[in-house]
Amino acid sequence: MTEGSIPSALSTALSRTARPLRSARREALAALDVETTEWEYAGRTWSWPAGEAMTYFDGLAPGEAAVLEAAAANHGLELVGVGTGRVAVELQADRLDDPAAVNGPAGEEAGSTGTEPGVVAKLARYGPSAEMGDGRAQNRREKRVWDGCGIHPFLPVLDVDDDGDWIAMPRATVPPPSADREDAIRRVRRALDGHEDAFHLDELKAENVGMYRDRYWIVDYGRPPGEPRFVESP
Repeated sequence: MTEGSIPSALSTALSRTARPLRSARREALAALDVETTEWEYAGRTWSWPAGEAMTYFDGLAPGEAAVLEAAAANHGLELVGVGTGRVAVELQADRLDDPAAVNGPAGEEAGSTGTEPGVVAKLARYGPSAEMGDGRAQNRREKRVWDGCGIHPFLPVLDVDDDGDWIAMPRATVPPPSADREDAIRRVRRALDGHEDAFHLDELKAENVGMYRDRYWIVDYGRPPGEPRFVESP
């Protein structure tokens, strides 16, 4: 599968799922009767309703869950992961034009086993910044990083929505097995040499590293690099 090859009908379905997903989280946050809390991290003060312990910080709000249940029934989008800013759904192979071609630009050097992976789309959730849950900003940033680097260890971008509603990548096995995690992170860190300006090293952790075509890759690189900073919501 090459970039831009998610079928039009499926592309539309992804966007039509991401938009109400964001609305549902925004409405859920607005309805919470909690005080905004503050905490210190990396030398600065952060604020968020109820901090990272907030009910909907990384877990789904009821409205979000309802949106995803409808997407599963109507479009075959299978929920595979929930993050602060994005929800990962696997796309059904029979809805892809050429599921056997999902190998991205990794090429033979990736060491294909002959079993092609699936495709995952990251749907943007609502949030105030790319570091605090703005999934559209994270999706657009991953697209920019892939366009600028386009090599291991950044997991390939297969397709992306222009507005950042979603981004599609091969499905990697995340996280590495417990016994392999130190080695996996060490390999990825070595591959990141020369790309420090494109990646926030705080994100080099087991839940952001996955196996794809016999190599370990960074599966989530949408956080801005350098010092923590808020960015404007789109």
